[in-house]
Amino acid sequence: EMTTEERMEMIGGMVEGLSNRLATEGGPPQDWARLITSLGVMGNPDQALAVFNNAIEVFEGDATALDIIRAAGSQAGVAE
Repeated sequence: EMTTEERMEMIGGMVEGLSNRLATEGGPPQDWARLITSLGVMGNPDQALAVFNNAIEVFEGDATALDIIRAAGSQAGVAE
């Protein structure tokens, strides 16, 4: 059994790992969406917005990917 602090630390580490991987290697829009929503849930709206804006640029011209990214942005409260 993990304490709440331990669980949040573990989740934070996973989110950081995903963020680093996307920044260096890229990834599918679903991974970007997962990162955006996770940051929103964790109470990091500025970081969620930065990732959202970056993903919009990365997937420019891919309507399906942009739909996924915009849905995640909306869920995280950072999409317009």
